[in-house]
Amino acid sequence: MAFPVPFLLLLLLVALLVVAATRLWDHVFVRLVWRPYAITKGFREQGIHGPSYSFFKGCNEDIRSMKEKTDGLVLDVGDHKYLPRIAPHYLKWRAQYGEPFLYWYGPQARICIFDYELARQILSSKSGHFVKNDAHPTLLALVGKGLGFMEGADWVRHRRVINPVFTIDKLKIMTKTMLDFAQNMASELEAEASQSENGETRVDINKQFSDLTVDNIAYAIFGNSYKLGKQVFQAQTEMLGITMATFLDVPIPGIQYLPTKANRRKQILERKLKSLLTQIIQPRLASGEYGNDLLGVMLESCTEAKQGGKQVDGLSLSMEEIIHECKLFFFAGHENTAFSSLGQCICSAYTPSGKNGSGRRS
Repeated sequence: MAFPVPFLLLLLLVALLVVAATRLWDHVFVRLVWRPYAITKGFREQGIHGPSYSFFKGCNEDIRSMKEKTDGLVLDVGDHKYLPRIAPHYLKWRAQYGEPFLYWYGPQARICIFDYELARQILSSKSGHFVKNDAHPTLLALVGKGLGFMEGADWVRHRRVINPVFTIDKLKIMTKTMLDFAQNMASELEAEASQSENGETRVDINKQFSDLTVDNIAYAIFGNSYKLGKQVFQAQTEMLGITMATFLDVPIPGIQYLPTKANRRKQILERKLKSLLTQIIQPRLASGEYGNDLLGVMLESCTEAKQGGKQVDGLSLSMEEIIHECKLFFFAGHENTAFSSLGQCICSAYTPSGKNGSGRRS
């Protein structure tokens, strides 16, 4: 028996509506209403409490409000109580609900733990029950989906490829060039000071250490292509501003494709980052000389994998994965090293031995 075409179209439409309604039920009711209620109830029965869940937004608005109040606080140089400045919600909820407590990042439940031993057990657990949270889309655009966001076999594969770069022998090779960068910076500051009447100059050490770290990290990752690497850093710095502005916004599927000003700028920067990294990668692939830096090790793994003394055809890292790792190590390496160096300089300036030396010069 043949059915008329309009009937078949109507049947197809009904089927699509059923599928859409099922998906909507799952996303709206189950994920945004029932699951938060069930999780909250389950933890309360175990004696773990926390701030109440707001539909879809979780505790994000409360966090945003508290951070806006503390963003204007200026800490004394000798004040090391920085947590009330950067994460006031942790301290407030800890005092209010005890340890540990449950809070919500959008519809994602999170447990905040202050006990070191418990945290160590969780981080060292190989049960597979503790997985990494899904990263915010703007954060992935900034640093890529590299080693820091991977689990299981992918994490093992990436770590095995990258690990040889950070052996002591490899790092020693880079120290001479890194020392040259530091000496050049010191020479420029001395030349600037010599031009003043009293032989002194005012230095923005935050900027100086940031620039020095860019040179060092760019050289460690990109080798002789470190000047292009500095352009990568400039693009990532602008991308960081967009990331911080949207970090507490709950990701909505598809919203990143809306033609907003921030989305358009983010897409331009993403394309620029990929283009710059491709400009660095392609000449090495064409020449076959990969180098001893991080990029060189990853490119070598991209073309061949080795097991023992026998070559095995296949890719260890794809080109897209290499680009993600470059973005991650460049950004994370720069932020960690620059702020560590800055902190050490400030602390040494306020020690008794530094007040007559580095303290006066800083």
